[in-house]
Amino acid sequence: MLSARAAVCLTFFCNGLAFSNLVPRYPEIVERLAITKAAFGQAVMAGSIGALVAGLAASALITRWTSARVASAGMALAGLAYLGAGTAENWLVLAVCLALGGGLDAIIDVAQNAHGLRVERRWGSSIITSFHAAWSLGAVCGALMGQWMAASGVPIAWHLSGVVLILAALSLAALRWMIPGPDSDDRSDAAVEPSASPTAAPTAPAPGGPARLAPPARASRLAVIAMIVVLGAMCAAAMFPEDVSANWSPLLLVELRPPAGMVGMGLVTMQATMIVGRLIGDRIIDALGGRRVIAAGGALVVLGMGTGIVAGTIGGILVGMVLAGAGCAVAVPVAFAAADGIPGLAPGAGLTIVSWLARVIMMVAPPVVGMLADAHGTWVALGYGILGGVIMIASWPMLHDSRPGRGRQAAWQCPRAA
Repeated sequence: MLSARAAVCLTFFCNGLAFSNLVPRYPEIVERLAITKAAFGQAVMAGSIGALVAGLAASALITRWTSARVASAGMALAGLAYLGAGTAENWLVLAVCLALGGGLDAIIDVAQNAHGLRVERRWGSSIITSFHAAWSLGAVCGALMGQWMAASGVPIAWHLSGVVLILAALSLAALRWMIPGPDSDDRSDAAVEPSASPTAAPTAPAPGGPARLAPPARASRLAVIAMIVVLGAMCAAAMFPEDVSANWSPLLLVELRPPAGMVGMGLVTMQATMIVGRLIGDRIIDALGGRRVIAAGGALVVLGMGTGIVAGTIGGILVGMVLAGAGCAVAVPVAFAAADGIPGLAPGAGLTIVSWLARVIMMVAPPVVGMLADAHGTWVALGYGILGGVIMIASWPMLHDSRPGRGRQAAWQCPRAA
């Protein structure tokens, strides 16, 4: 299992590396295309639209080709989409390429998390946040690489072409180490009856045949739907600060006239903090429980983004990114682990639905932030991050406060049936 765990870490690393190489080039792209912040936000929204269109296919693709193959092949293709975005000569091409990148990212996201959770089940203890730490490490390396390339005057086409080659080599190498066979091989416990209580015993399989899912009661169905909605909102809210650091902090820092090579530091500081948070995240979750981690994390996000607004300086913004990164470091892994544990859903289905719903929410944000930034200033993006922290705080009552000794349960709490 050690080689399979390393392979998943490598896939997450590639995913972070891919998009973050483009981030330090955003101001250059905006200037070259002579577009407004609202237009830039609309192009970013195209990525969310692509994710919505393609994301729902993830579960079917995983069933057909396995999560290992989908994650690896998709990663090699995603680099080509980001290359197209970086070299776009007009807004339409930029939007189309970001849409392709978003669609591929949505599929990769579900596949790599599904395979990571498959490895975790065989590993026997929580390791999911370590995979997301690898993603953050890739994001930091990619942003630093992109900054260095931009500062050195390397043409963006040459820069991103090199990234495509790196992604193809690493993702295809990772495929050799992943767990072979269909994902259903590790989901023998998936056929359980949805219940009002997360601790309810699984429905026993019928003798002499495969396990079957008993039709859920109406109240249980409503509880599952409610859990999907809450997890989707919480997952999106945890992405708000990351969206600020990736898409808006470069534009915000440029306005403050930073020293050379500082444009991408918002992403670097946040993701560097998230690396640490995700490396120790599993132990924190086991010690404190999902509820406390999400509630305290939301408070840190609010504090961090608020610090950036109040300070209004490069240093204040970067300190704010550190605090917000600590707050949202493990929120997405917690949401994905809970989604994968929703009873009665096919392998990858919970991840697919929650990820898709989060992307629906994320689709609305960029154009709204862009329009407000044109009207009131780019600092509005930090207020968008604060909103994410508030939603995280509001979500914690629905989480199951799992601890060591209570078993490896899904980290969620459905409302009791009436």
